[in-house]
Formats: sequence, C-alpha cells, structure tokens
Amino acid sequence: MKKALFILALVLTMVSSLVAGTLAMYTTTIDNLASGSVTAKEFIFTSAGTDSFRQGIKIAPSETVQWHFKVKNYEDNIVTETDLYYRLTFNIRPTENKSAIEPLTVTVKDLEGRILNSVTGTGTFDVLGSFMLSETGQEKDYIVEIHWPGNGSEDIKYAGNKYGTSITVDALASQSPLSGNTEPGGNGIIVRYETTAPWQNGQSGIDEFAYKVTITNNTDTVIKDWSIEFSLPNERLVSVLSNARYVQGLPEGSYKFITPAYNNPKTDDILPGRSVTFGGLALGLGKEAIENIIVDGSNVNTINDVELICEFGKNSL
Repeated sequence: MKKALFILALVLTMVSSLVAGTLAMYTTTIDNLASGSVTAKEFIFTSAGTDSFRQGIKIAPSETVQWHFKVKNYEDNIVTETDLYYRLTFNIRPTENKSAIEPLTVTVKDLEGRILNSVTGTGTFDVLGSFMLSETGQEKDYIVEIHWPGNGSEDIKYAGNKYGTSITVDALASQSPLSGNTEPGGNGIIVRYETTAPWQNGQSGIDEFAYKVTITNNTDTVIKDWSIEFSLPNERLVSVLSNARYVQGLPEGSYKFITPAYNNPKTDDILPGRSVTFGGLALGLGKEAIENIIVDGSNVNTINDVELICEFGKNSL
C-alpha cells in the first residue's frame, strides 16, 4: 500500500504542477549581448517541482556552440517505482522585443551524437523518452547544438541588439506513454545527408568524399527492419562501411540500404525518438542532395514524406 500511495502522490503533484505551468522548466537564452559559459543542468523525475535556469551564450556567424543536460529518474537513494515516460519540448523563438536570428540551426542529439530533431530559424518540437522500471536509477544525456552557418554579407543585418533567439526546454513526466509534436518541419521522419570536403585520389585523379546518412524516427511507432531508398543523379556512392547493407542491382543513380541485421534492436530497428546512422565513400564533390527518399519497415507503410537536411563540405563526419 505504501508504494501505491507514493505513486499516486507523484501523479497528482505532477498534474497540478502542469496545470500551474511550473513543472520542471529549463531555460537558456541565446543573445548577442549575453556572456558567460554554458552550465550543465538536470531534470530529475522523482517528484514534482520547478526547475528554472537561464544561461547566456555568445555565438557569431560560422560558429557552433553546445550545451548539455541530463534526464534522471532518481535523486540520491530515491528511485521512481514505476515505468516513467517523459516529453522534452523545445521552443525556439525570438527573444522578447527582438527579432529571431533566422540562420540559426538548433539540433538535439543524444550522447552518442545521433540527431533526434532539428529546426532552422524558429519552431517547436518534442523529444520523447522513457525509463523502464528498475531497482537502480537511470539517466540520459542530451546535447543541444546551436549552429550559425554564416552567409557572408547576409550576416551583417543581424548585428546590433535588435536580434536574439531564445531556446526553452520544458519537461513533463508521466506513468503513461506521452505523445508529442515531433514535427518541426511538418514531418515525423528526418533524413540527414552529410558529406565531407572532397579530395583527389592520387592514382586515378578522381574526386572522392565521405558521406553519412542519419534516419531519425520522431513518431510514436518503432520502424522495424528499416530500409531507405533514394536517388543521387550525378555523384556516386561506392561503399557502405558499417551499420547498413547496400542492395545491389538497382538502376544507376538509385540506392537502397537496409538494416545491418546485427540482431540488435538499436541498429536493426529505429525506435521512437532514436536514430540510425551509416556512411561510406563516394565519387564527386559532395555537393549534390539526395532525392526521392523513401523510408520503409516491416511493420509500417512506406514513408515518402520526410524532412531532408543536407550539410555539404564538412571537415569530418
């Protein structure tokens, strides 16, 4: 009976906090007038409460800054006594009385660098997670990366104190699975295609580059035995190094990669809120976007409405 009373009290205080708008709020602000270093922060879901934090970050064109925080289901010796689901809501909007820095891209990653969601300019999206019942406490790390790509003469218009972007993160926990708005660009599936700067093969004289593809599942449904198809009209992908298998026999310029069949759900399936990544070598300058993307799975209908993010000419992947 003691356990049941504890859980009931936890749920009731969480609901009342949510109505009051005070449940576990973490806030950081990007402002071109702000200064200071980035400090790690935690959401702890053992009881209800308010958690507020504001941190200034300096950023300039062509720069990237990061900050991270943890989500935990324990504090000292107190561990949640039930399955716990949580939703992190990221709001990217103009700072009060200012205009947003539109070129900024805000990307949320896990500790292993997998992209969970991303938005350029302004928008709102959720990242979902869970802690299954365990005697020991659990925690998850998240990285928020803010990148200003730099557009030459366009950057000058964001000078002065009239521009600023604010990022707020609200956290909510529940004993029941939560749904969320996981579609910053209108889609629950994000495909990110990245390339390195090209180099010239010393023997053949042909330009080569490395590529990486990341598929992020921001729906509530696991994609089992995943596969992805796309086309690349001119440049050529010539190998896949790990985490996927290349399907042979397709027309020139068409590609299909399937689950690596490692017998590991983290690589063979794309869990809600998670990503899979693979890559290899290619021929060309690495400046061409993939097209006609289709994501599929053994338990889902074919998905061709995906959000595509391309990043070309990176120093490394």
